[in-house]
Amino acid sequence: MSLNSIKELLLKNVKGTHVSVMSESDISKSSDFVKTPALDLNRILSGNLFKGIPNRNLVGIVGPEHAGKSSFMILCMAEAITKGYTPVIIDTEGGVKDEFCSRWGLDLSKVLYIYTPWINKIQSVLASLKDSGEKKLIIGLDSVGGIDKIGSYESALKDDPKADQGQLQKQIRSMLKLMLNICIEQESIGIVTSHFYSRPGLIPLPDEISGGKAMRLFPSIQIMLKKALIKDADKNITGNEITASTLKNRVYPPFQEATINIDYQKGIQPYAGLIDLGIKAGIITKGGSWYSYGDVKLGQGADKATESLKDYPQVLEDINTWLETTKYSSVNENLKAAEDALAEVLKNDKEEENSFTNDEEDVINVKKKTVRKRK
Repeated sequence: MSLNSIKELLLKNVKGTHVSVMSESDISKSSDFVKTPALDLNRILSGNLFKGIPNRNLVGIVGPEHAGKSSFMILCMAEAITKGYTPVIIDTEGGVKDEFCSRWGLDLSKVLYIYTPWINKIQSVLASLKDSGEKKLIIGLDSVGGIDKIGSYESALKDDPKADQGQLQKQIRSMLKLMLNICIEQESIGIVTSHFYSRPGLIPLPDEISGGKAMRLFPSIQIMLKKALIKDADKNITGNEITASTLKNRVYPPFQEATINIDYQKGIQPYAGLIDLGIKAGIITKGGSWYSYGDVKLGQGADKATESLKDYPQVLEDINTWLETTKYSSVNENLKAAEDALAEVLKNDKEEENSFTNDEEDVINVKKKTVRKRK
């Protein structure tokens, strides 16, 4: 039976599924990209300075407080509007304010805003978006850490608070699966932010992400943000330097790193990191403190040379051609090793959960019976 014959048979017998020859499928490939605020970040997401986040993908952004997670989400939404996307913000913490969004250039008149911390309501919102069939959405959920079960509130009212975190994790897992499905089937983009916190232990492991294992499993792209302060010659804090790392990426090799500079007065520097990249490519040269592109002097000092890149688009084009030709990689091997170690720990945890002996199961059953008798 030929490939097309099998396809026709499946289309006839299995309704409601996407079946096609993979080279002809629109579902299996991204048809559009939304640029991020930094060209070097675009690079580690897509391998191209001018692309960024591919549609039909769910992006997880994790990091500590004030690392720029919400800013990243809003900036991407502002760019997405220019490409015909409809932004939908699901705010679980009441932290996405008008002033904040306007400062990053988001047109508030074109944004649908939803506030709710309750997981069942979020699932209903997503189900409605799925049912609408609307395409080219960019859905931002900020953040997973603010999600709770309304049952926890109702139990507290009865003076009988019961923290059923296991059930909440299952619902978050279901929510993320639904959000990913919307992205895939409706040519959309999902962005989910989440906090992380240190994981104690003798073995150095990546920080733990709020939202459970599902936050590592379902986003097709996972970006970790960590910040350091930028100070001037007088030790005054003038901004933040954000290191963005891709912990997971199904579009481009993961564990890449990019630099994002945020000046408190000037905003985000879109060309941060590109001078060093140009030097590695042999496109930009350094003589003393001067940086040059062929016979063109870009500037004295890295900051001035970086700023001047806006006036020399050919430098960016040359760097991008070099990237596509060489498949340059900036993989952080230490980060990769830590993530591999974490994967092994999580695997062992799962095996331990499923490896009870008959004796252990008997003990558990006895304990359950004892609890029931006491009740």
